[in-house]
Formats: sequence, structure tokens, C-alpha cells
Amino acid sequence: MKIKFLKAGTGDCTIINHNFKNIIIDGGNESTYLISEYYEIKSRNERIDFLIITHHDDDHIKGILDLFKEIEIRNEEPLIDNVIFNSPRKILNKIEKIKESNLLSYKQAHELEKYLINHPNINWETSLIKELEAKINLVFHDQNLSFKIFSPSKDILEKYASNKGAYLTSDYRCDWNSSLSTLIKSIDDKSQDTSSSNMTSIVLLLMYKDNNYLFTGDVTPIRLSEIIDEIRLQNESVNFKLIKLPHHASYKSLNSEILQKLNCKNFVVSTNSKKHYLPNKKTFLKIVNSRKSNEIINFFFNYGEVISNLKISKIDEEKYKFNLISNNKDDGYVFDI
Repeated sequence: MKIKFLKAGTGDCTIINHNFKNIIIDGGNESTYLISEYYEIKSRNERIDFLIITHHDDDHIKGILDLFKEIEIRNEEPLIDNVIFNSPRKILNKIEKIKESNLLSYKQAHELEKYLINHPNINWETSLIKELEAKINLVFHDQNLSFKIFSPSKDILEKYASNKGAYLTSDYRCDWNSSLSTLIKSIDDKSQDTSSSNMTSIVLLLMYKDNNYLFTGDVTPIRLSEIIDEIRLQNESVNFKLIKLPHHASYKSLNSEILQKLNCKNFVVSTNSKKHYLPNKKTFLKIVNSRKSNEIINFFFNYGEVISNLKISKIDEEKYKFNLISNNKDDGYVFDI
């Protein structure tokens, strides 16, 4: 199995390849490597078995739109079997009835809706379909592998689809120029992401050979805490082999309550760092402060150049016992499992 965290601008684009099958999670807002990967998949006579769009913010959906435009320019049929996309109008069963919105994320959602309507050969589902997990698990033909999808509730989706609430919110304060010794004094959970767009984010859990891999989209802390509770059931904490940090390692997207519920020493940061001053250095401190053992924490970056923006010395990495690890491929970071 390969899990690829592609370079995708300020957003996310993850590809899971196993047994000649492929899942793409999001498309970022820079599509160069996504388009290249799509045609690499095509060259192997494979398809995109599932395309999952966690939510319709620009830095998750724009790359998907770019890919579809490229396919249309080449006058090709898309090699995509299934799309999971919580379209606002599909959620409300009003595909042809809602007026266009001026909000960027809604314009892009409408554009994707039109594409999917014009290509009925692509099976389009929302994450509220009960049989969805079973359909994904059947694709890979591997008893050692299973997926679980954590969807936002119907109420949350309907509220967002009705065009209510705030969109694309973020904390623009930059902490890159502050030292870790200064920042660690102000670690707290007072500022938390509650944006309605991020609240709708789909979260995907991959379970493979007794290891858990969590793909969080931009999920908010309240929702992520609920998901961790569901995963761990009656256990005090749950072990994860790898977690993609929510919302590009924003300090507002994690809290100590969540971190106490899990054990993980490998985290992925997905962003080129050119928007909203993400990742936040305090995110790394919050994680290392919450670990339950003396193990080294690893932070993997799909863009290695982001590490230099953070201005963290090797001395500080050793002092606080974590590693900042640059992308291992030209197009991002790839894990061979």
C-alpha cells in the first residue's frame, strides 16, 4: 500500500493506492501533481475507485475542478467510478432550485455539481448513505483493510447547505518568529475552530493490519473529539500509526482533551504555508506536551520548504523531542506500508 500526501498548494490531496485500486481524498488548490498522478494511474490501466471531497472549501475542491477541466480539454471520459461529495443542493434535494451564491466555496460546489450531473456514469453519493463504508471496503478485496467514514450529521449539513453561518474562517496570527520557549508558556485551548464549513468536514479512518490511519480534513475540535470517542469505545486511549493534522496544523484545531484520548507519534502537515501563516508552531508544542511517553514525535511535511519558515533549530527539535521531516518525493511525502 502507498499513501501519498501530494503537494497541493495550501490544501490537502491524499491518494491511497492498494491492490491496483485508488482513493483520492481532496484535491487542494494547486493541481499540478494531482493531474500528473491521475494520468499516472491511467497509464497503469487503473481507475479512481473513490474520489472523496471532505468539504467544499477552496483549498480542498479547486484541484478537483482543475482535474475535471483538464479531462474535458482532452475530450476524455473521466476514469472515476464513485464520488463522495456533500453538495449543498444535493443534501437539500434542490439541485436545480437554489440561486447561485457569491461565496467562493459555493460557486466551486455548484461548478462540481454541474460536472457530476453532466457525467452520470460517475456514481455520486453523499456521506450520509449508510452502505458507503461497505462499498469502499469491497473495492480493495483485502480482509486486512477496512475504512470507516465519519460524516457530519444531517442537521449540520442542512444548516450549512442553507447558506447560513461563517465561511473560510481562520486565525491569521503568525507565531513563526517567536521562540518555542516563549510559545510554550501560552499553550492553552481557549481559541478553538468552530467554523461551519470545517464542521461539515468528512473524516476517514483507514484500518490496515492492526494499524489506524486518520485523515481529518479540516474537522473542528468538537467533532474530532466525538470521532475519537467513537473509535476508542471503552478504551482509555486509541493508537494511531499516522494522523494527518486537521486544518493544516492550525493551533485552533486541536486541544488537550483530544490529545489525551490518543497515542500517535507520526503526524502529517499538508500545506505550502502561503496562506494564514499555517502551520502554527504552537500546534507542535501542544502535541509534544500531551504525549504519554518519552518517544520522539515525527512531523512529516509534504512541502519541505515550510520547515524553514518555522525557524525551529535542530537544538530545539532535540530539546522538545520531535523531528521535522521534509518531503521524500518531488511531489510530496509518500508512505510505503
